[in-house]
Amino acid sequence: MGMDRRYRKPPVVEALCEMYFEGSEWDDTLIGQFYERVKNEFPNKRQREIQEAQVQFSAAGEAVAGVRRLPPRMQFVTEAGDRMIQLGPDLLVVNQLRPYASFEEWEKTLYSALGTYGELARPRALARLGMRYIDRVILPVPTVRMEDYFTLYPEIPPALGAAHGAFMLRVEIPTQRQGHRLMVTFGSAPPEQPNSMAFLLDFYDVVERGGEVTLDAIRNDVRMAHENVIETFEASITDRLRTLFEPEEKQA
Repeated sequence: MGMDRRYRKPPVVEALCEMYFEGSEWDDTLIGQFYERVKNEFPNKRQREIQEAQVQFSAAGEAVAGVRRLPPRMQFVTEAGDRMIQLGPDLLVVNQLRPYASFEEWEKTLYSALGTYGELARPRALARLGMRYIDRVILPVPTVRMEDYFTLYPEIPPALGAAHGAFMLRVEIPTQRQGHRLMVTFGSAPPEQPNSMAFLLDFYDVVERGGEVTLDAIRNDVRMAHENVIETFEASITDRLRTLFEPEEKQA
């Protein structure tokens, strides 16, 4: 990841772009039509049930927790399992899983899926676009000074000691791109190997729109969201961590 950097071992475990539309011409035949268009590249089809946790307050002010069932999504997955398209009423999600090659390669799949969805569903407007990158960082050491590898990390008051255990922090980062909000979640994760440490960096850029769907406008929002994510990623890590991702030499 990086506007001017490419890595031989990028930490990306998943990148996704989700588009929430308004006024799509949705019916039970659309999923089959969509699958016919993409099945050569995405032959594996499955349905995913979606549930959403919610809290409601009674007239007496008491909180009642519950789970709301959302419309199921259809997932179309490549044979290799490295890319996925998710489809639902007024929703299109394009996922890039491991191995992550480049934004340019993923972008091709994104616009191809968008073109197919647009032809079949004819959405009236784009309500919201979100881009998310999830990075898993593995450090081959049993203990670490956070500031050696990250510029974003929890700071503990000296009175509580220099060390800390598992953590998670979440912060919204201001962006210079109008309408975009960027949420960063950073936390520890279970290591895969002994004598190592693992961390998750999760970047989520969201832009609310609600206007007419045009390809140029969507391309612009996708590019701006990607730039926000990459700039924040690069600002969150140190050169010492970059060496573990093996930066590629820039072409002259």
